[in-house]
Amino acid sequence: MLSKYKLPFILLALILLPMAFGSHIPLYIKSFFYSLSLSIKDILVTLLPIIIFSFLFNSLISLKQRAILFIILLLIMVATSNFIAITIGYAVGSSFLPFLDLNLQVQQDSSSLTPLWDFIIPKLISNEPAIILGIILGIYFALNPNVTVEKAAQKLNNLASTFLKKVFLPILPLFILGFILKLEHDGSLSKVFNTYGSVLMLVVSTQVCYITFVYFIASGFNFMKTLHYIKHMLPATLTGFSTISSAATIPVNIMCTEKNLRNPSFAKMVIPATANIHTLGSAIGLTILSLATLLAFGHGLPSSINFFIFAFYYTMAKFAVAGIPGGVVLVVSPLLETYLGFNAEMIGLITAIYLMFDPFGTATNVTCNGAFAIIFNKVYKSQESIQVVEEAKEIA
Repeated sequence: MLSKYKLPFILLALILLPMAFGSHIPLYIKSFFYSLSLSIKDILVTLLPIIIFSFLFNSLISLKQRAILFIILLLIMVATSNFIAITIGYAVGSSFLPFLDLNLQVQQDSSSLTPLWDFIIPKLISNEPAIILGIILGIYFALNPNVTVEKAAQKLNNLASTFLKKVFLPILPLFILGFILKLEHDGSLSKVFNTYGSVLMLVVSTQVCYITFVYFIASGFNFMKTLHYIKHMLPATLTGFSTISSAATIPVNIMCTEKNLRNPSFAKMVIPATANIHTLGSAIGLTILSLATLLAFGHGLPSSINFFIFAFYYTMAKFAVAGIPGGVVLVVSPLLETYLGFNAEMIGLITAIYLMFDPFGTATNVTCNGAFAIIFNKVYKSQESIQVVEEAKEIA
């Protein structure tokens, strides 16, 4: 029993202990572990495109003739899910924010923790081209089977899986510890709870409710199964919270989702493809923060029509978001100016606040992607069955 839950307990302790005793840890120790975490992250980010390519390529080849259905269905469901989450954020924000006493002031901290060394590995390819290349080659060889290519894809997939399970997973606590010490030293968590507590509580409570809701759907409205699914996702949730990177959490998220899906191939295919484009935490969080900023600057809430125009373009912009902390607010800021009337001061304010809220949003992104994989698996199988029946009718 203890072994089964060891990783979630370790990750939780890595978050709580620095919050309680971080002020007693010497600065050079914090800097050392922060530097170590950054170095591990650089290595992981360098290898991630290869890992992502191997998973997508091998998984799509295994789909054979049905790869095109997978891609089209995935994009439609991701866009729909993002749009619904943005709309939920608007409904909650417009209902509760007017009753809160908003006093959003950003305080700059000049004593930010810095790393002891820079360990930068040149990145030959980013995640996006790896995803595109994996999809294109996967579809091509799914439609044009080749035994040699299939064996090579399987070997590459096995190597990637071995690295994640035998190398990355054992050093996961070290990977997380430095980022937690960074957040504690810079006072980001205390600022969130002390200065922006009311808005944070609204955002986080909405995100938690939405996580529960999507897993309730994924479980077929079975309460115990919902809890079972969420329990399996806790390591990925806590990893996303501490690293503030959906991309960096892909390895853990895949392993957690595999437990719920019991279909490793499908988890390895869906999670990497949706890590940066299906971000329900930021869809809810940024929407509520946008409305809070409007009210804090004396503006009224946008009309439903204006907001839905913004929501449509926000949904499309999510397919171009960079996989970095705060990447979504950088892409969406022009839309805030154009459709919600933000000025430069408001953009600067919401960027600072969003970066402090980002751990909660990333944790929600990661956790909801696990539920999305379960739901998508069910929808895909049903559509696949329909396609098989139609093909049988045509043959008959």
